[in-house]
Amino acid sequence: MKKFFCFLMPVAVAGLAFCACNKEVENPVPEDTVVKKTLRFSAYVKNDDSKATLTTSDDKSFIANWEVGDRINVDCYKENDSFGHNSMLADWNGSSFVSLWDFSTNEVPGVCHYDGCYPADLSTCEFEKHRTQIGNEFNSLYDLMVGSVTYENALLGENPDGGDIVIPMERITSIVYFHLTSDLDEPITSATLTVEGGAIAASRLKYEDGVLDVDYLPSNSIVITFPKGQAPSARDFRLWFNILPVEATSLTLKVTTDTKMATLSNTTGKSFIAGKLNKIVKNGLNWVDDPDAAEPVTVAQFIEKEPGSTYYKLTGTVQGKVDGDGSFYLNDGTGSVFINQVTEKDDPIHSYCSVFDGDEITVIGTRDERDREAMIWNAYHFSHVYYPYFRVTPSIVEFEADDLWVQKEFEVWGIHFDSVLNITYESSAGDKSRFFIAGHHSIFPIVANLASAPYSEIITVTASDGKHSVQKQMEVRQKAGQGASTDINVTFNGYNEENNL
Repeated sequence: MKKFFCFLMPVAVAGLAFCACNKEVENPVPEDTVVKKTLRFSAYVKNDDSKATLTTSDDKSFIANWEVGDRINVDCYKENDSFGHNSMLADWNGSSFVSLWDFSTNEVPGVCHYDGCYPADLSTCEFEKHRTQIGNEFNSLYDLMVGSVTYENALLGENPDGGDIVIPMERITSIVYFHLTSDLDEPITSATLTVEGGAIAASRLKYEDGVLDVDYLPSNSIVITFPKGQAPSARDFRLWFNILPVEATSLTLKVTTDTKMATLSNTTGKSFIAGKLNKIVKNGLNWVDDPDAAEPVTVAQFIEKEPGSTYYKLTGTVQGKVDGDGSFYLNDGTGSVFINQVTEKDDPIHSYCSVFDGDEITVIGTRDERDREAMIWNAYHFSHVYYPYFRVTPSIVEFEADDLWVQKEFEVWGIHFDSVLNITYESSAGDKSRFFIAGHHSIFPIVANLASAPYSEIITVTASDGKHSVQKQMEVRQKAGQGASTDINVTFNGYNEENNL
C-alpha cells in the first residue's frame, strides 16, 4: 500500500519547538536573527458525509491513519509581510506533519494563511488508469486532498495559542468501493472499472485555482492489478477505486483470474461526487470461462514454444531498458526474452513503453523470433508494478586542473516516487570538498588541482520522498596540474542546501 489518509483523525495539539535559539539572559539573541522553527501541522477531512476513512471490517464503518513518511505541501504567507509566499514540505512523523523553516526572531503577529494539499505535488500529478493494490488494502496514492486555514493575530508557523496549525482538508476525488465474495478459490489477476459519461482517470492531472483538470490522456476506465504473490482470493476480496467526479450513464466492473471472469453492470445513471464513497457489496459472484484468457507460462516455457498465433502471459522484471524506443528484456528467473514494444489491447493510444529497469510487468503476446531467438514483437500490457527510478547523468564530470568556478551541468531525474523528492549531496572528501553544487543541476570547482596526479571525488546523491530513499553516485574529476597540493577547508554541505525535485 502506498499511503493511508486519515479521515476524521483526532487532532493532536503539540507545542512548537524552536531550534538553534538560546534565550538565556546573558546571551540574548540579536534582533532579526534567523532561526530554524519546527512547524507542526495536523490535517483531517472535514466533510464526513461518506462516513469512510478507507479501511473496513464490516462495510459500515471505515477507519485509517496517516502513515509515517506521508508528505503534504503547505503554502503559507502572512498579510503585509516581506516573508512572502513559501511552499514547504511536511512529513508525518506519527503524530503530526513536521517541517523546518527559517524565521526571524523579530517576527510580529499578523493574519497568516495556509493552503495544504496531498499528495505534495498536486499541482501536476499522475492519476494513471493502471494502478496496483496490495491484497485488499486501499492505495491512497490517488486520494487527492486540498485544504486551507487562516489565523488572525498569530505568528507564522503556529496558531494564535502557539500550537499546531490545523488544516481541514477536502477530498477532491470520489471513491467506488467493492466487497465481493464467491465460491472460486483463485487469485484475482485484474479488475477493470469502466464508467461511461466522462473521464475517471488520466495520465496527468493539474490542480490550479481550485479547479481539477485533466492535463494528459484521459481515460474512462481504471485497471487494478496486484504485485506478484499479493493478490486477494476470489472467495473474498475488496477493490478500491479513486475516480474523478463524473456524471455517469453506466458502470461496469470486470474481474479476472487466470482462467475465469465475472462482470457486474449498472446502466442506471449516477453522480459520482467528490468526497463521497460509493459502496457495492455482492455475495455469490458468478464466474464464467474467460474467452480472452492467455496461457500463463514462464520465460523458459515460452522460449520452447513454436512461433504462432497463440497468446501467452509472461510476468517478470524489466532489464536492459533501451531509452527512446521502449524495448527491453523481461526476466523471470527462468530466462530472459526480448520485448519489442508494449501497447494496450483495447486502447492503442495508451503506450506502456516507458518502463524502467527493476519494474515488474506482465505482458501478453505471441511468440515471434529475431535472429532465431524467441521474442515478442507486439506485446499487450496486462499489469505493471512501478518501482521508484532515479537517474544521475553523466556519471563522470571532468574539469581542467586550473578551472575555478567553471560551470558544468548534470541531470537529476526521478519518477514513480510517491511524492516530491528532497535531493541531498555528500562528498567523499567531506568538509574538504573542492566542488560546489548549485540547485540540483550545476557543479563548479572552487579549488584548483595543484597536485601532479589527477584529483577526484565521489558525490553521493540521495533522493527521498519521505518513504523511499534511493542513492546514486557521480564522480567529479580534475585533470593533472603542477605543484604541490595545499590544505583546504570547505564545508560541502554548508554550500548545498536541500533541493526539491
